[in-house]
Amino acid sequence: MSDVIEVSYSGDLLAHRRCRRAWAYEKRAGFHPYEVVQAMEGRLVHHAMEWLTRRYQDTSGCHASVEELKTQMEHYLRVLWARGIRTTFASKEETIERVVGNLYPSGKIDPIVKVVVEGALHTEYELRAVQKVLPADLAEFSGKSRILLTGVLDLVIQQQNPLNFTQTWKWDSLDQLDGHSVESPFTAATGEIEIWDYKGTRASTPFVNDYVRQLLTYAALYRDRAGSLPARCILFFINEPRIDQRLLAIDVDSHLVDVALAWTLDQVRLLQGTIKTFEAHPEAVMAGELAKEQEPLGKRLSEEGTRQCTACAFRFDCHEYITHLNGGKQHPDVDLGNIYKN
Repeated sequence: MSDVIEVSYSGDLLAHRRCRRAWAYEKRAGFHPYEVVQAMEGRLVHHAMEWLTRRYQDTSGCHASVEELKTQMEHYLRVLWARGIRTTFASKEETIERVVGNLYPSGKIDPIVKVVVEGALHTEYELRAVQKVLPADLAEFSGKSRILLTGVLDLVIQQQNPLNFTQTWKWDSLDQLDGHSVESPFTAATGEIEIWDYKGTRASTPFVNDYVRQLLTYAALYRDRAGSLPARCILFFINEPRIDQRLLAIDVDSHLVDVALAWTLDQVRLLQGTIKTFEAHPEAVMAGELAKEQEPLGKRLSEEGTRQCTACAFRFDCHEYITHLNGGKQHPDVDLGNIYKN
């Protein structure tokens, strides 16, 4: 038996924090929903940025045209559909137009996207690091003594044409790793290395704290691989319409990344707890967002979270979602008689 627990940051920890119940059924019972709302658009965004960077490097500094990007997105969308990653809530054309329109507004490459592509050092930089666990924690980790925490850096950037940042992250509690964005303009310095992650959502997402923690943990894994920390981490909200809100800069230091790594290990403990509960009593696993678990039934979902619920294959007997809906079991989203959707 393996002595290692393998955990994906985005596929396990973030998904578990969005909804333990959905995560458990998908990861532990092998059920996979037919429709994946955010996964398809997110993968399109990630693939687009990787392809634009590779195209720029392979053509000795020539940026792709909007027509070339659209053709590539159409091809990759067919690949995703073949893998079962799809959604009926937006047509293929609408999805592609939205992604391409955010990266190439008015048919021209976005200035931020241009700087990212031209300054890329690595794309899809995979990180795999084994973190040792203290012996006292062995019971909580089902007898395992090590955790293999994996993640993918969407981009590691060296600023060749320094950007001006407007939004920076301010901590409310370092112990809880909670904070918020504030307006604090500054300009990056030439030669600084940054870890970037782009999200197919807006800056107002209720999951921004989780994304910040994710990047700080990636900075810790990057330090293990590269021997040094990046100058900062950057969240790039691709779908944010306000230009000054699209980039969020997070300062990095050794203490912060150590705290983030400890927080991440605590999340693995919670994840292992969910596994134990699910294997013994599947119906006992709570639905809803982990950050809202103290809220009453029906109040544990944000507006963004319900976008996942409406495509979830397990929504028909989900007490949290049914209570949240106006109309309960008669709501068309969970009414099995609604043949147009269900």
